[in-house]
Amino acid sequence: MKMRWGVGMLLGGLMLLAGCKETVPSGVIQPRAMEDLLYDYHLAGALGNGLNYRENYKKEAYLNYVFSKHGVTRAEFDSSMVWYTRHTKELSAVYKSLQQRMEKDERLLKAQAVRRESEISVSVSGDTVDVWQDRTLCWLTAAPLTNRLRFDLKADTSFHPTDRMELMAHFHFIPQDGRQQAVMGLRIQFDNDSVAGITRTVTASGPQRMMLRPDSAYRWKNVSGFVYYPSADSALSGSLLLHDIRLMRYHVADKASSADSLRRP
Repeated sequence: MKMRWGVGMLLGGLMLLAGCKETVPSGVIQPRAMEDLLYDYHLAGALGNGLNYRENYKKEAYLNYVFSKHGVTRAEFDSSMVWYTRHTKELSAVYKSLQQRMEKDERLLKAQAVRRESEISVSVSGDTVDVWQDRTLCWLTAAPLTNRLRFDLKADTSFHPTDRMELMAHFHFIPQDGRQQAVMGLRIQFDNDSVAGITRTVTASGPQRMMLRPDSAYRWKNVSGFVYYPSADSALSGSLLLHDIRLMRYHVADKASSADSLRRP
């Protein structure tokens, strides 16, 4: 009798646990499959960044190949992403796993991604350094706690008054035919507490960048910025995936200093 009662309690407990676990509907791409698809999706996006304007048609071919490889249509991908953005627990699990995977393979990803021809060419003296210190992949949704990426870096002696800063990232609005609007900003605070800043609105998927050229003789105190995915209506669904986030610091030679050095014997 005791054995039967124990087996009954065990079965009842398992049924209760099974009933409490939320499963992904059969019509939605399952978590592991979604992670694999997103991994290839963003590799294709990174490869597309290396194409010049004459080869833009290849970007669509890359994405079509990814969907074909995973046996899904673009419509199935978009509808699945809508479901995940409405179920933050499942979305967070996929995002966390994907982030760890992409960070592990970040060097390979960067090696495969060719610089766009339109990328700024830096020929000034001094170092060109990516000073980004956070994750290079970030998912933003319309929810108040996940709709903004912020950063704040304390400037050290390696920052010069004549330096330039450039914030760049690859934007993916999901779904592609949904609401597409985000705001990115970059700000420099100087040691006299004056501020120089710039903002811009992004309305399309693809590589985005903004450069700040401060006109100040004061030393830098900190560099901060953000990417904001606003929601005018809580009923709107959608999300914004950022990858290959970089914050480039370009050293620019001081013309006056260079001229003085040339006059010295």
